[in-house]
Amino acid sequence: MTEYVYGILHGVDEKKRIIAIKGRTRVRFYYMAKGMFLNFMLYFNPGIFIFMDVQKNSRRYRGLTVQNVINIEKILLPKAQHPKIYYDVSLIKSEIKTMINSQKPRIFLDFEMSMPPFRNYQNFVSEIIQVGLVLTDSSGTIIEKHSMFIKPVLHPEISDRTQKFLHIDQSDIINGVEYPVFYRLFQKLIRSNQPMVFVWGQNDQIELKKMNSIHQLIDFTPRVQFIDLLKMHKTYFGLKNDLGLFNAYKAYASVDLNTQMHDAFEDAMITKKVFDSFLDICNQNIDFVFPSENNE
Repeated sequence: MTEYVYGILHGVDEKKRIIAIKGRTRVRFYYMAKGMFLNFMLYFNPGIFIFMDVQKNSRRYRGLTVQNVINIEKILLPKAQHPKIYYDVSLIKSEIKTMINSQKPRIFLDFEMSMPPFRNYQNFVSEIIQVGLVLTDSSGTIIEKHSMFIKPVLHPEISDRTQKFLHIDQSDIINGVEYPVFYRLFQKLIRSNQPMVFVWGQNDQIELKKMNSIHQLIDFTPRVQFIDLLKMHKTYFGLKNDLGLFNAYKAYASVDLNTQMHDAFEDAMITKKVFDSFLDICNQNIDFVFPSENNE
């Protein structure tokens, strides 16, 4: 059970991650998870008003009776007829809705990386060894699909750990393409379509930038409009922790993909399906709640 509370900030205890809110009759204490507290700490100054959802049941924490903060809705500083708004989740949701409804083409991208061996891994550097890419027009119609293996250069022979995790073998890598082949394909798609590139988490963008450096190629990533769909979900739904891609799909489609094969193309397609569901929820203003186990 939750309740909606608001009031003026009365005090902050950074070590305990507790804020005190002065309501109509008394001061009450609210506990925040570490990530949430760090995100909003800079706004916690005297005189601000905070509006938030909290757990209705209270508990004792380090000598105080507290309620856990679930979500912060708004933070503002009263200023006569024109309050200064520091944070407003409704405005952020509106911006997200505008962004994902952009009339640009979209690329859904996923990589699988090589993994270190179980022993003697001190000097190991991961490389992209599999690519999954789905290009759609602005209406969601698929225009192109690409699935390919990439030959690593730093560690040409993939580890047993990689083979076991990805369910592949060395022959898949041998029959793959050199990284510059994918590099040229991706650049061509970017130049021709000017798409928004959707990824799940930041790791794929980081690995792409690293691969450009390994192969001494011009890094084009700063000029690409990457959209982290995971971060977008966390912001829109007020999730405290990271949400797995397949858990998101399970929640949307009520389908448990317990046969996930860690295949880059499969993950790119799932990313597209998750995006499509998210787009529907935003456009229809559906009050969707992810099961708690998906956010652990």
